[in-house]
Amino acid sequence: MRLSKKFVEAFRSNPVIYSAILTRDWLIYRFFRLMSPARGRAFADELRKTGASRLCFVVAFNTPWVIDALTKGWQKYASGMLLVVVDNSRSPEARRAIEMVCKARGVPYLGLPRNPERHPSRSHGNAMNWTYYNIVRHLKPETFGFLDHDCLPIAPLDISARMAGKTGYGLKLMSASNYKFTRSADDPGWFLWAGLCFFRYRDFEGLALDFRGNGARGLDTGGSNWDPIYSRLSSDCFELASEGELPIHLGQLDVKYQILDGAMLHIGKASYMGPSTAPEYRRLLTDHIWSRYFDGPSERLIEV
Repeated sequence: MRLSKKFVEAFRSNPVIYSAILTRDWLIYRFFRLMSPARGRAFADELRKTGASRLCFVVAFNTPWVIDALTKGWQKYASGMLLVVVDNSRSPEARRAIEMVCKARGVPYLGLPRNPERHPSRSHGNAMNWTYYNIVRHLKPETFGFLDHDCLPIAPLDISARMAGKTGYGLKLMSASNYKFTRSADDPGWFLWAGLCFFRYRDFEGLALDFRGNGARGLDTGGSNWDPIYSRLSSDCFELASEGELPIHLGQLDVKYQILDGAMLHIGKASYMGPSTAPEYRRLLTDHIWSRYFDGPSERLIEV
């Protein structure tokens, strides 16, 4: 397995191969971004009717139970922003379940066009760009941003208040070494994590925003905004979220999860690879979350 990974990385590092890969990724992205623009504009018109000028978009992906928990947590704890779910799921069954949850909780929902990109990070970045160019730019809201689908509000949260006097808000991440990029100690590269990033729209209107990753600079999803945003601005212009660990006892297990600003429980990799993809572990985790933070499971819409 390790030799295979090293072989793939060496193959992709070849300048000609890497250039071809980037071209392929760009063509897939552009094809997807240009799909169904009328659907995005029509949805923007519907959002405009709500009168909301501060919008939080969640890119859903194949995992109805996290959307169930997130929408409940948003109802209970969040204020100052309208939650909007844009569904990037590949599974038709997941899309139907997520739409049902959103309808039951009064959350605006839009099923995105089928995303041809299969890599999770690239698919996520493409979905964020589709949302920005086909919805947000038509609305021109006061503020907009993105929250990861498995980032659950578990305590009072007012993102708009956190943004007061700042051009944006989110979790700051630094560049990181990969097979194509070696980070130096003084590398300036940074970005707001794609799972928690919010912006004052007027400050960035007209810029060519790009929420995809930038592997050549060691920047994950959201990092392609280095050129239009982060290379021009100090991180002091942004309100930065704090990051900590939340210990949780599940049956015989003691685990720790990421907690952001003391209010958002980040499960991480809920739709792939993570421990919550195992049914028994997921049941223990969701029972704990609903019982401790959401007043019990009586309003749970998705059984796990």
